[in-house]
Formats: sequence, structure tokens, C-alpha cells
Amino acid sequence: MSYYRNFKVVLSSEIFKRYLLWAYGKGIEDLAKLNFRPNFNQIDFSCLLCGVGNEGTADLFIKFVTERNPRAKIWIVDLGQEQIAAVNTLVKEKYPDLDIVVKRINALDLQTLIPNESLDWIETDGFLEYFDSPDLEKLFSIWRLLLKPSGFITTRDFSTGNGIAAVSDAFRVWLAKRWLGVSLFRHTKDEYARLFKQFNFKSAEGLTPLPTYKRFSIVKQNAD
Repeated sequence: MSYYRNFKVVLSSEIFKRYLLWAYGKGIEDLAKLNFRPNFNQIDFSCLLCGVGNEGTADLFIKFVTERNPRAKIWIVDLGQEQIAAVNTLVKEKYPDLDIVVKRINALDLQTLIPNESLDWIETDGFLEYFDSPDLEKLFSIWRLLLKPSGFITTRDFSTGNGIAAVSDAFRVWLAKRWLGVSLFRHTKDEYARLFKQFNFKSAEGLTPLPTYKRFSIVKQNAD
């Protein structure tokens, strides 16, 4: 099965593009709840789009970042060969003069690509559910190492609940395997809270148009 071809109809829709731009903006706004204000204007601003989906989402992210800092260094990664090939073509044709690195890599191997304490911002969407609990811990430990002392993360993902929510979660996991050929894992709000605390992040939560799909804005704190 091809995740890229099958899910592209969703990722390329005008509704999803509008949602994504809204989500980027709201994620940045939510940082104010943590008394944190990101500095997009700094000379060495560096960011990571972790799990790109397709070239359309890459294009939106690049525009969002470069409108705020044309000199920003942008990393874009995914495990899918088709996604990365399409994004490479986009960058070569549309953004040849920008400092953009596109790489096919497992997110759990990011330390082999990106230097520690070099990222200001990590952005993902619907990415956490691709990791089981042990690997999710590894992911957060790696993200913490890659972020600068003032680094932050914005992400949205499903927060598993009970009752009807549990049934819809089970259906979503089944559909992803059947339609997209990928395995998803369910995580609870309590699990996310534990992870944030374990890796010394402070976080703010917000809503999205989907009831069980939450947005999280996360700031790295100095270790005690």
C-alpha cells in the first residue's frame, strides 16, 4: 500500500491546508500560556518538520517559517520514500536558494542528522500515534537533546478516551492499517502528561475541530 498516494487526497485538500495554517498559528499563540514567546527573528533560527506527509504540507510549513525569517534553517524529514522524493522536487524547483535539508530518516535516528541543541522549533501533526509507548519515550528524549535551551514543540494528536471515544479510536487504528498500511498506537492524556514531566517540558493544551484530537504546545525547561 502507498500512504503517500492514498492519503494525498486528504493532505492536498483546501480544508486541510486551512486547518494546518490555523494549527501553526494556534500552536504559537498557545505558548503565551506558558509565558513563552518564540523569537523567529534570531539569525540562527532553526526548525524541524518531523513527518512531512507530502509536498503540500512542506510548502505550507516553508512559507510559514520564511515569512517570519527568510534566513531560517529548515529540516524536513519523513520515513516515506515517496513523500521525501516529492518534497525534494518541490524544494529544488521552488526554494533552491533557501537553507532547507530534506532527508528520509527514522525520527528515532535524528541525532545522526541534526546536532544537539540546534533546533528552536519542532513541528509535527498526527505524528505521535505512529510510536508505541517505549518508542514515544525515545522520541521525546531525542527531541529534548536536539532542542536549544529555549526550544519549543507544537503538535496535534489523538488523546484516547473511554466509551464512544475508545470505539472511534479502535476504528481509526483499524482504518489506518487497512487503507494506509500503517500501524497506529493509542495514547492517553495522562500518558502525554507523564512524558512531558519525565523529560522536563512544560505544556499547554488546546482543542481542534475533532473532539479527541488535541493540540499541544511544549517548551523545554532547564533540568533541575
